[in-house]
Amino acid sequence: MKVDTVLVNGIIVTAHNRFEGTIGIKDGQIAYLTNNKIDIDADELIDVAGKYIIPGAIDAHVHFQDPGATGREDFEHGTKACAVGGITTAISQPVNDPPVFDQEIYNETVQCYAGRGVIDYGLHAGGSSKNIENIESLWSNTGSPALKIMMCYSPESYGMVNDGQLFQIMETLSTHNGLAYVHAENQSLVEMLEKKLRKQGRKDPLSYLASRPSYVETEAVHRALVIAEQTGCRLVIAHVSCAESLEMIAAARSRGLEVFAESCPHFFAFIDKDIEEHGPYLKFSPVMRDRHNFEKMWESLAKGYVHTIGSDHCPYEAEEKKPGEKCIWDAPNGVPGLEVMLPVFLDGVSNGRITLEKLVEVTSYNVARIYDLYPCKGSLLPGSDADIVIIDMELGKTFSREDIKSKCQYSPYLGMALKGWPVMTMVRGTIVAQDGKICVSPGYGKYYSRNSFSSNSYRTF
Repeated sequence: MKVDTVLVNGIIVTAHNRFEGTIGIKDGQIAYLTNNKIDIDADELIDVAGKYIIPGAIDAHVHFQDPGATGREDFEHGTKACAVGGITTAISQPVNDPPVFDQEIYNETVQCYAGRGVIDYGLHAGGSSKNIENIESLWSNTGSPALKIMMCYSPESYGMVNDGQLFQIMETLSTHNGLAYVHAENQSLVEMLEKKLRKQGRKDPLSYLASRPSYVETEAVHRALVIAEQTGCRLVIAHVSCAESLEMIAAARSRGLEVFAESCPHFFAFIDKDIEEHGPYLKFSPVMRDRHNFEKMWESLAKGYVHTIGSDHCPYEAEEKKPGEKCIWDAPNGVPGLEVMLPVFLDGVSNGRITLEKLVEVTSYNVARIYDLYPCKGSLLPGSDADIVIIDMELGKTFSREDIKSKCQYSPYLGMALKGWPVMTMVRGTIVAQDGKICVSPGYGKYYSRNSFSSNSYRTF
């Protein structure tokens, strides 16, 4: 078979195995995948000897801030950051201006992104106290992979839900086999603890962490699991920060609940004391925790308690963060992280914490199945999109400003030394980034909705 491109001499890694092999690409899709020596007939041959070939990462948790506060980030810069970081598909969060609360805004947002991205993309819709009456039509009439719901403080335009409202939304989603994607923290406890700390005169960075101890998360996770069990709704718990929450989710899954745990690179790169150095530039929620929890998170990831990784890329302009240098309460919550999401976990591979197979599982394979993109995405099977990342596990370097493609030019990861980096990113067979440089024009990226290529049978695991 004549193909457009062939990758030779690399080590192919899937969620299940690895082998030396050859990948043929034709018309943007995987044409063949073989570990046999074959006669090659291709327009282009790329020799990746000594490097690893993995499916492109799918980041289901990106705040592009577009439309809206595009001084913080925008779709073009954000997708370029994805490309150099080995992310081939990104799913945008609905916390924009306006929030994605109805079918019209959903379609307008998809149109806003058209012609501007360098990688493929999807869009989550939102569930809130403000749009309970729209949930059924929003799920049924859009391509949203999930509905994002906030159990705690969110921008005023978005709105959090109380338990009754969460039950209503999840009950409606359940009747349509929908997916709830929940930020689980107990807002009442956060407010009480913050008030107490402020009254003590605390405004140092560690006081912010003290306002969000682990039980603020675990209590809310418990409530979300109870409601999911009663309604029968499929559920993703977003950005899980502590090992105890992961154990609760694992126990719920053992009872038959279709619930998944997402975590983020910053919980595997930083511990609580790091906020003393970085201050407001490392302020996000939920928060990073102590060294013991850090080690338990890595162990839980290796055991399979973490099902997906999302960057939770949520940048702010530096001047918005700056007031937090004097008073941590005065800075907004959120950090950038697209360029380093994969490298953080590749460094974990280098240090023996996880395998490359596990990395592929949680950054690509599972994500595609949960959000109904498999087998078009998240796979190197023939017929799948040729979304491919070439990894150099021998490349060790320190993350620097030259590596940043995001509109946000600060990062708490600056100066961090990591071993294992993506050196080439292909989307549908086209090289979109190589050695930290963007290789395509904005507009190459394509919108993907859920269920275009998937069936419910792929969700089971």
